[in-house]
Amino acid sequence: MTWNFLSTGLMRHLVAMMISFLALGSLNPSFGQTETPQSSPSIPKQGPASLADNKVGDEFRVLFGEFGKASVTSISLCTAEAPKVLVECGDRVDVDAREFLIVWNAKEIPTDRKKPIRRTSKAVPVTSKSKDALAILVQSAATVQLVRIINSAAQSEQVSVAQEFLAHPKFAHALALLIEPEAEDLAKMLRVARLLIAERGQIVERFPQLAAAIAVVDDAPVVMQINENLAQGCGPLPTFDHFVANEKKMLFGLKNIAPELLIYMVDVAAAQIEMDWALRTYAGNRAVGELYDKIEYDFDHLEKGRQKKVSVAGWNLQNILRYGGVCADQAYFASTVGKSIGVPCVFTTATDGVLSHAWIGFVGKSGNRPMWIEVGRYGGYQSVEGFIRDPQTGNLVSNTQMPMLLTYGMEPVSDRLSSAGLRIAAGRLLRGSVDSKADPKVATPPSAETIEQVLALIHVAVEACLTDSRSWEVVALAARSGAMTTQQKQQWSADILTLCGDSYPEFAWRTISPMINSISDVERRQEALDNALAIFNSRGDLAGQILLQQATLYKSQGDPLAAGRCYETILNRYANDGPFAIVALQEASKLLAEKNDAFANVTLHERAFGIMEVPIEISPRFARQSNWYRSGVMLAQALRIVGRSNDALLLEQRMSDVMK
Repeated sequence: MTWNFLSTGLMRHLVAMMISFLALGSLNPSFGQTETPQSSPSIPKQGPASLADNKVGDEFRVLFGEFGKASVTSISLCTAEAPKVLVECGDRVDVDAREFLIVWNAKEIPTDRKKPIRRTSKAVPVTSKSKDALAILVQSAATVQLVRIINSAAQSEQVSVAQEFLAHPKFAHALALLIEPEAEDLAKMLRVARLLIAERGQIVERFPQLAAAIAVVDDAPVVMQINENLAQGCGPLPTFDHFVANEKKMLFGLKNIAPELLIYMVDVAAAQIEMDWALRTYAGNRAVGELYDKIEYDFDHLEKGRQKKVSVAGWNLQNILRYGGVCADQAYFASTVGKSIGVPCVFTTATDGVLSHAWIGFVGKSGNRPMWIEVGRYGGYQSVEGFIRDPQTGNLVSNTQMPMLLTYGMEPVSDRLSSAGLRIAAGRLLRGSVDSKADPKVATPPSAETIEQVLALIHVAVEACLTDSRSWEVVALAARSGAMTTQQKQQWSADILTLCGDSYPEFAWRTISPMINSISDVERRQEALDNALAIFNSRGDLAGQILLQQATLYKSQGDPLAAGRCYETILNRYANDGPFAIVALQEASKLLAEKNDAFANVTLHERAFGIMEVPIEISPRFARQSNWYRSGVMLAQALRIVGRSNDALLLEQRMSDVMK
């Protein structure tokens, strides 16, 4: 986007101050080249800044506005209880959101669009009033998030917590806009945040994004299960110290990475001594992906099922390098070293039609421009959806969000702040005030007017930051609420497919899937699925999921023949693209069982087994995960049902021979 959310004069001055205070430098073409001062190798304990410091008060006022400053101050002075202030702040966000929508008139935000939104400055005219209103909304959204954090503390501690945040405005702001209150334990996160403030004081203010990332990641132990081995992080303070003390050695620096991306760097599941070894050995190494292939593959384990050499010797980074391992060890080694030297990395897993696999994704460079790179994603895994663990929420998520996240980090700071404020406000309107006494679990669906306001806010949010995945998730949540009209669901599904389908296909499908499922009109739902299938037909894993949904819908309509055709398409075209093919085979078999056609069932399984890829030179432990083996077991059972026991025995012998 070419537009920014603050107008000329005073507000332009404020955004310059805000960006300076936050040090939220975007990932731009000079990513990783920002000069940072040399940090001391030891990190001394530093106390908090004085609340009497006028500069600190001014910083807080700029970041959170007059209302935000007054709200948190009132808690710090015990003149009001945090729950009461929280409700007031929530009401203020709702009011500011609606006032913004009034300023940003109907012509600027068409809620029922005939064409998908386009990401151009001409698509949504910007006025000085709407810029000012948006700036106020961002401040209100940050305030309500911060007060939610304070409210998560025990009542006896809320005054102290508010005072600590007032003395650390940059950290407070970074943390407020990073948290996901519906998906994480704020009380546990707050304990880590207070520990960082107490032990590292104003160093936290120098690195607010780093501290915020560690607070949301280390609210639970950082643990990874790598097959038979367990890796665990060293805790928030040692992790913080490692990065700060070695700031200049970090490949991309620390202050020019968005906190949403930093969480994939600070989630290091390794002891401090191993992180130090990785930094000494590989500091400045831009070819993190090559470390994956540097680990020798333990074929004795894969092919013969022998215990891994590295597990016998003692599993750690140095021994993985010395003795090798399997793909999971390769991915763990490369990603852990990468994180330790300052590179956001992810450990990715997936399953195709044969077996599970692990590879590494990381931030690299193409010329001077940062880009997302994956190494070890061999062969058929190129078209299989990979999964990673979200360090902030602990949820298993699609790895497609990583290139989106990198692009998001390259957006102008003002656009990212705009997107965050709009998304937070839209989420509040959609869910209702979860800070009130009403039970959100039994809340009534939002009204049609509220849904229009939510979608209008998100429309502006995705105009600001197309790759802010959390904004798109609000749309999916709105669809699941049951309040979106069929026309709105179809339009937003089309928008997501148009804008994200080519670049981020897995994310696009995961976002529109619940939206399509919530369309009550069956014909329109099938039409939406047909449109999605046309876009994703070359992606076997996604096409298979769409066809399974279509089959389920046909069965609900009492049309088993149409459902059977969906299963047949999966088996004919996508039998080796993922375990969903086994689901299709099982469901097709059930349809034949309902017709008591055991012989047709045998024919079905024989055809499927003939299509499945045979696992070669893989130990029985891994081969049993393959579609070929699982379909063979099902075929043997079907043969016995029709009295062909000898054929079943011959099949099982053949399967046994392959796996020797």
